[in-house]
Amino acid sequence: MTEIAIIGGGPAGVMCALNAAQNIDNKIFLFDNGIILNTLLPTGGGRCNLAYAEYDFKELVKFYPRGEKFLYSIFSRFSTPDTINFFEKIGIKIYTQNDNRIFPVSNSSKDVKNALTKQIEKHKNIKKVFEEVIDIQKQNNQFLLKTNKKTYLFDKVVIATGGRGGGQKLAQKLGHKITELKPALCSLITCEKEYACLTGISIKDVEASVFFKNKKFKELKGDFLFTHKGISGPVVYKISSYCAYLNFNEKEPLKIVFNLAGKDFENFDCEFSKLLKKHPQKASVNILSGMLPSNLVLKIFEAENVDPKTRAGQLTKKDREKISKKITNFILHAKNVSKGEEIVTAGGVDLKEINPKTLESKIVSGLYFCGEVLDIDGLTGGFNLQNCWSTGFVAGTQLAQNI
Repeated sequence: MTEIAIIGGGPAGVMCALNAAQNIDNKIFLFDNGIILNTLLPTGGGRCNLAYAEYDFKELVKFYPRGEKFLYSIFSRFSTPDTINFFEKIGIKIYTQNDNRIFPVSNSSKDVKNALTKQIEKHKNIKKVFEEVIDIQKQNNQFLLKTNKKTYLFDKVVIATGGRGGGQKLAQKLGHKITELKPALCSLITCEKEYACLTGISIKDVEASVFFKNKKFKELKGDFLFTHKGISGPVVYKISSYCAYLNFNEKEPLKIVFNLAGKDFENFDCEFSKLLKKHPQKASVNILSGMLPSNLVLKIFEAENVDPKTRAGQLTKKDREKISKKITNFILHAKNVSKGEEIVTAGGVDLKEINPKTLESKIVSGLYFCGEVLDIDGLTGGFNLQNCWSTGFVAGTQLAQNI
């Protein structure tokens, strides 16, 4: 019998345990100092965004700012269709939203957690251990594992503690390099305080060009909203993720240029001019309020020193062009991220030291990794859970072979 320690009872650790348990000669100890799968509950806003409906794994990897090349081999073995099949087999019916995000029909993370827990209970060779692992040492061909309560010996060890767990420290003690941990998928704090009054107002489908040190860094699209400290929402999460390792601050902020008109108006000024001529008696601010939130439009008029009560037919060409430019070149400067609110963490165990075909360490034989403890992170939309399902499957399948 091979005794295996899996440290971390989150999505990756559980997926690994279920696959490793297929070999009845494996005795698996699933360590967690909290509640198994508790980290699954808040995912997808409590609805559990299981995956993303991109069925070509070569396209799927493009949604990962870090780990794209590493995931090629992993996703070729377990990707979106495999995730869907797995959950349907354990009784979770799924549906796909218009934005390609995949959810359980019940829209309940708790149901997904319960279904996975039932699968754990079916395997008599999986034992749950509610202890905190504080140290791992390699001794000959085994691992000496110390918790806050006991000391164990194992043949194999899997670290699956997530992005914020202590797994990176355990890996570092065993000789692994750790890419610095940074917040990702989080809100941004902006230099412009005058927009705090717009808190809660959202704008759909905007285009954003990101500049750092006067160089264009990225072009992205999506929704965003104003917060009391800055901005948030899907496109902002993307920006924070891609810019995780840019050392921006108040002196050297990220410059973000939003086209609030989005892709609907290639020549916004021309369209604005037509609407002004069509409704000459309307207040010019009301012409735009049909396109953008009225409070935002008022703020734009105020910023450009244009009287919002000016009738459409009386708005000068100069004022019209100023308003158009402000809408299509709405500039904000991000000086920091909202720390502690991040959805995932960038950084982790250096991928160069991991075999992508097995997820075994190249440095310490018998040591495996899966999930967000690795230097892999995806955008919002089910990509980070897909990383957990896929890496958990690959590591667990490898362990099931009892090599």
